[in-house]
Amino acid sequence: MNTPGIFTLVATPIGNLNDITLRAIDQLKSADIIAAEDTRHSGKLLKAYDINTPMISLHKFNETQRCDSIISMLLEGKNVALISDAGTPGICDPGEAIVKACINNNIKVSITPGANAVISALAISGISASSFTFYGFIPKKIKEKEELLSSISESKQTSIFYESPFRIKNTLEIIFKILHERNIALIRELTKLHEEVLRGKASELLNAFTEREHKGEFVIVMQGNDNQAKKDNTTDISEAKKLVEQYIKNGDKKTAAIKKVCLQTGINRKELYDSLNNN
Repeated sequence: MNTPGIFTLVATPIGNLNDITLRAIDQLKSADIIAAEDTRHSGKLLKAYDINTPMISLHKFNETQRCDSIISMLLEGKNVALISDAGTPGICDPGEAIVKACINNNIKVSITPGANAVISALAISGISASSFTFYGFIPKKIKEKEELLSSISESKQTSIFYESPFRIKNTLEIIFKILHERNIALIRELTKLHEEVLRGKASELLNAFTEREHKGEFVIVMQGNDNQAKKDNTTDISEAKKLVEQYIKNGDKKTAAIKKVCLQTGINRKELYDSLNNN
């Protein structure tokens, strides 16, 4: 009877190929098979480091079907390495189902650690890292997004999300509406040439998205509820005026901008209108 092989999750660079570890290179070279989220994408990494190990695809659409064949390879004594397109496999990437199957079949699961966007973003955010929760990709649907943010409104933990550049502005608007002025860090293009970190309150960061478009997936790192700085449910007039100005700068008519802000913040429309006219 063959001794089962080892299933190893191997972290790969999140943007800069030079971030791969020596151990990761050795692990990928010595494996019998590499299961890759995208074989074409990972092929560039393997070519750069002269890694000639055969690859098979393992992505979210075929992970369940691949599970049995990978377990069979492992039971035959083959060592299988898993890589995702970037970062650590199994964290918002394929791998969880295979790990569970390995555990159920008494197959050893190991890891070759390395780059991880969540930890890297948290480390440079300037926001407390003593206690945090990672929620993965924030929901696409507005109602689900609002429900999630409302559910964590009292949490003192730092919250971390992934978000698309196409929805980041809308997400900031909803954060402002529900959580008001939390300290936030937006991180994109980590380890790449155009790495960028934007830090500030929700209303301040909204300004950045009225002035220019952004490319690249974002990591949102958001401060937890600070009781000492806790605000009332209604937003301060000065904050609401800033938001009106942002909407106007973004192309909205003044009346439409005021209406939007009042709906978002609960500010009295006449009070806001009078305050703007008295400037």
